[in-house]
Amino acid sequence: MIAVDTNIISALMRGELYDMPDKELYVPFMVMTELRAGIAAGNDPVKNQTLLDILFADTNLAASPALMPEAIPCYTQIYAYLKKQGTPISANDIWIAAECMQLSLPLLTRDKDFNNVPQIILVPVG
Repeated sequence: MIAVDTNIISALMRGELYDMPDKELYVPFMVMTELRAGIAAGNDPVKNQTLLDILFADTNLAASPALMPEAIPCYTQIYAYLKKQGTPISANDIWIAAECMQLSLPLLTRDKDFNNVPQIILVPVG
């Protein structure tokens, strides 16, 4: 199983990624939150929600049911590390990394900010 970042789901919705790993893809809670917020604030929420629903129906995606309190120690560890290194990233990205760390899942992403988080394994995509 591989966790996917928001930018990967967005690219899949736009039909940009075709060569995905042949594994179950896990969608962290914060990724679902970012996706739903973006859809709600976007120009065509009905169309985009439909695209997301179709993607979940047609793809091997499993979504996190809720933010995991067990990820809080991971969040604090990552946050403290990044602050000491002088390489902060967004709170949402720290939550995504924390959930990956908690579950020992690699993260498929296009976001270079995660390069500063040695607590997780990255699977970069074009």
